[in-house]
Amino acid sequence: MSVNERIQPNIGNHSKRENEILPISYLNDFTLLERLQALTSANLIVSSELDLDTVLQRIADTARQFANAAYAAVGILDEYGSITSFITSGISKEEREKIGELPHGHGLLGVLIRQGKALRVGDMSKDPRRSGFPPNHPLMTSLLGVPISLQDQVIGDLYLTDKFGFDEFSAADEWWLTLFARQAAVAVQNAHHYKRVQISHQRAQTLAELAGTLNQSIDPEELFQQITQASCRLLELPASALYLLDSGGTHFEMQSQYGLQESLNPHRLMSLDGSIAGKVLANGIPVAVSDTSALQEVLLQPLHNGRTPRSLLVVPIRCHDQVSGVIEVYSAQPREFSGEEVSLLEAFGGQAALALEKAQLYKHKEEFLSMTAHDLRAPLASIMMSAGLLAAHLPAGLPPTLTRLVNNISCNSERLNNLLNDLLDLTRLEQGKVRLHLECLEIGEAVAATAHTLIPLFEEKAQKLEFDKPLREYWVMADRRRFEQALVNLIANSNKYTPIAGTVKISLQVTGNWVTIRIKDSGPGIPLEEQNRIFDRYYRQTVHEQNSEATGTGLGLPIARYLIELHGGQIWVESEVGYGSTFFIKLPLQTSLQSM
Repeated sequence: MSVNERIQPNIGNHSKRENEILPISYLNDFTLLERLQALTSANLIVSSELDLDTVLQRIADTARQFANAAYAAVGILDEYGSITSFITSGISKEEREKIGELPHGHGLLGVLIRQGKALRVGDMSKDPRRSGFPPNHPLMTSLLGVPISLQDQVIGDLYLTDKFGFDEFSAADEWWLTLFARQAAVAVQNAHHYKRVQISHQRAQTLAELAGTLNQSIDPEELFQQITQASCRLLELPASALYLLDSGGTHFEMQSQYGLQESLNPHRLMSLDGSIAGKVLANGIPVAVSDTSALQEVLLQPLHNGRTPRSLLVVPIRCHDQVSGVIEVYSAQPREFSGEEVSLLEAFGGQAALALEKAQLYKHKEEFLSMTAHDLRAPLASIMMSAGLLAAHLPAGLPPTLTRLVNNISCNSERLNNLLNDLLDLTRLEQGKVRLHLECLEIGEAVAATAHTLIPLFEEKAQKLEFDKPLREYWVMADRRRFEQALVNLIANSNKYTPIAGTVKISLQVTGNWVTIRIKDSGPGIPLEEQNRIFDRYYRQTVHEQNSEATGTGLGLPIARYLIELHGGQIWVESEVGYGSTFFIKLPLQTSLQSM
């Protein structure tokens, strides 16, 4: 059997016998053809994978086995010459973990990287260029190292140690390993390209996902936090900050930060002069700093671990072609930001600007509605009082038309008053200004009392309102007025959408430490795509287009949702078009009172 024939079985089972050392003759005994065949087989093993870590592992394993060496390692360098990936072969995972951090490229490894050509050493302990082994590192004697290069640029290194049966590696070993490293460089490059494509695709998906999340936020403070956290996630960086121009346009004010230490500046202000953000404001284009140690008189907020950021990228937030703020992202290590990364964060800055503008407009609208509602209450109260006095003192014998007009004034004044109360309630709920006054409520009694007050509403449409009060008492902690307000909104909503002579059934169900109130109507039902939206402010079901009598402001269900969630409960709906809807309120029971 030839040497080449003894190699091939192991190549076919490479994935199963990665760490096995072959009992083969050594490369200096190969014929040229056999060496080329072995090299081709090795390259096929390495190039059949696209995952970078797997490619590096195959390079190390294959080189070690073909050269019959005890150990092998392959390292990949970044643009600064630092080792960012380091894969070993011949060392167990436990041994590798004991060694600790990655090598720094000093000593013989540094010589190999700097000179960019093969390096053979018979005894590393006697070489004056050595820097020694770290603690827990296996003892190694002979060394053969070659650079991994592309277009005369060293992108990594591959080295072997301790050739079995020989004191040192041969020139034939060097010849074979050099050619193998050149082919391995192509495999590494392909894996890098594949990884970049994957990252680009993932980042595009992440950008779309984050933009959608921002568009769902209307609270500025919540939005600020989402922007900084999303910026870090988008570029996989540890820290970020969001700065917006103050009202005078003289300073940037930090609105949110992620991964940074709290600022010592109580106002979290940043001057426009001398800051990177100021340059972005002046020029309207992103600024990337690959190494902050070269910056002068620029103060950077420390990262969460106390270290100063070593690189940063700052992009503008534009609103109507005007820069209104910046997003800054930080790296713990010096690094170059690619054009793709700059464009990606700049695109996200554009999405953030739209979301911030929407949130600001929403805030202004809410402030306007709140002030308008307050301003309308006084004259409305006067109209309602006057209408009531007028109705109470109408002389007998008036034409029916005048009586209807007075009643119309009273009825619509009451509707307008309810609308204003709903607007004010919803605004206070959204701003977190509603405080509950909790007490122990017997849930069956509370539901029965609320349902009883609404009987006249159902009688107007010849409907049935059914509720069988449980024989046993169940207690909850609730603000009675606010709980009844939520329950009234749900029952009235069922009344509104249930046709004449229809039925609304209320029931209670207790499971574990929770009680669930079910309100089932015989209305038209709600399409699946609308069931999550009916709890949004101002949203009204499409049934309005078919039933002009089902009028309302679209505030009742959102108010009910806020109030129930404020009680620590849940609210949801289950419905099928044509078969009615069932609304659910789930509240925690007071376990200490369940057996009363």
